[in-house]
Amino acid sequence: MTDGDGLERSTRADLNKYPAPPAADAEYWQPYDPYTPYNGDPLAGLDQPYPPYPVAYPSSPYPGPYAPNPYLMAPFVQAPPKTNAMSTAAMVCSLVAIPGVFMCFGMALAPVGVVLGIIGLGQIRDRPNESGEAQAWTGIIVGGLLTLLCVLIGTLWFAFALDGL
Repeated sequence: MTDGDGLERSTRADLNKYPAPPAADAEYWQPYDPYTPYNGDPLAGLDQPYPPYPVAYPSSPYPGPYAPNPYLMAPFVQAPPKTNAMSTAAMVCSLVAIPGVFMCFGMALAPVGVVLGIIGLGQIRDRPNESGEAQAWTGIIVGGLLTLLCVLIGTLWFAFALDGL
């Protein structure tokens, strides 16, 4: 029998028929089981080995997945210890008392520097996160020397004043 094109129907492929599914015992037919564990790529052994990647970032000293990335943040710098305020005040009082000895108010500031320096050393001993020992010692030594100088000048002044009477 011929169709509209003039071809025999027996020589034309039948497009309404599908190929038969492969037999279940064929070696390429494997049923899919979604619950089987993944065993890796069976063809991975055929790949050529690549050299290891270079290390782009150094290992983090912090454990855990939330370790800070040193390239994304500022480096951690520990803050210097705070300076004790009493030590600073002792040094300032003692140093301001140096010219004050000649202007008559050094007699008041020099002992204040000594007292503040002693209090500052006690606070520094009790507070390990504070510094300022050198300032406290400067206030104590300079204030003590100026106090002795003021006492000496006052004694000499009274001695000469009483001599003139």
